[in-house]
Amino acid sequence: MDAKDFAQELREIVTDLKTKGVESIGSQNLIKYLDEALRDLSTSARPSETTIERYKAELQKWVEEHKNIHAQGVEMFRSVIQAGNNALRTAFLMNGGASVALLAFVGHLSSVAPERVPTLAPSLAVFVGGVLVAALASGVTYLSQWFYAGEQSWQRKTGFALNIAAILLGLGAYGVFGFGMWRAYRVFASFGP
Repeated sequence: MDAKDFAQELREIVTDLKTKGVESIGSQNLIKYLDEALRDLSTSARPSETTIERYKAELQKWVEEHKNIHAQGVEMFRSVIQAGNNALRTAFLMNGGASVALLAFVGHLSSVAPERVPTLAPSLAVFVGGVLVAALASGVTYLSQWFYAGEQSWQRKTGFALNIAAILLGLGAYGVFGFGMWRAYRVFASFGP
């Protein structure tokens, strides 16, 4: 008799007694029945040593597969974080570099043609805004990771929403750079010969 058979037989006996109107079973009677079941279980065939070793090998294989899956997940997470950091750094450098280059040009232009300096101010403001958007994306990324570390479901949902916001802000920083380039191009094209 295996454990499943034992549990099923015990359930049938208790159900049968209940249908006959017995609401409680004396502890002495239950102990006597369990002693007989234990004797019956100890004399039943035990699994062979090879079967036990096979189960151990299968368990070890399962553990190793799950370790590999976990390690792969950790590495993928690290690569995603690193790629996101690189994207934010690139957006920050593009907008910051454009701001510095435009400031240098404005400095030179102020000594040559000061009347044209105000035409470049909107482009400079766009690039500086792009630096701000990239900085906000970095901060929101930190907050999303902080919320993801929480154990409650609302924290994980908030972390997910902040993660989406960080992605949108990062893309926005690239968009602001493109818009700033277009604005600067139009101003430079208006200078003409």
